[in-house]
Amino acid sequence: MVKNYLFAPVFRKIGYALLAIALVYYVACWLCEPVADFVCIPMLSLTPGMGEDPEKFHFGIQTAYAGWFEIVMTLMCVGCVFVAFSREKVEDEFIAHIRVQSLVWALMVNMILVLITTLFIYGGSYLLCMAVYPFSTFLFFIIKYNWALYKFRKEN
Repeated sequence: MVKNYLFAPVFRKIGYALLAIALVYYVACWLCEPVADFVCIPMLSLTPGMGEDPEKFHFGIQTAYAGWFEIVMTLMCVGCVFVAFSREKVEDEFIAHIRVQSLVWALMVNMILVLITTLFIYGGSYLLCMAVYPFSTFLFFIIKYNWALYKFRKEN
């Protein structure tokens, strides 16, 4: 018996909505600092951050921390998973084949970018790139899968 671990098709729309909200919120927080300071909540933390004031860290909780980045990352993670792993309304073997091929392609492209980044980018820029790569795998997969699905449906 083959199990299908994909979400229902309705989760794709929810995922796109979460990605849109995360993108708008990220741009708003990036462009104007007051929006970022609006979300200043206690955050659970395993360690104090590098360069952080030790007074703000008490028993796993940073008492004053702008949690907007964590909110954006969480929305992006959930949104990408929902979009990438939602079933089509009609999911047959060929669509499953397209899904697997697109996933392999996305992983290979992403690993090539990780290697190039490791060889040619250093410091804080490298860390920023490494923070983007988990999402770029999903985004490459979503783009490749939808493109291959579009071409398949156009031919038939």
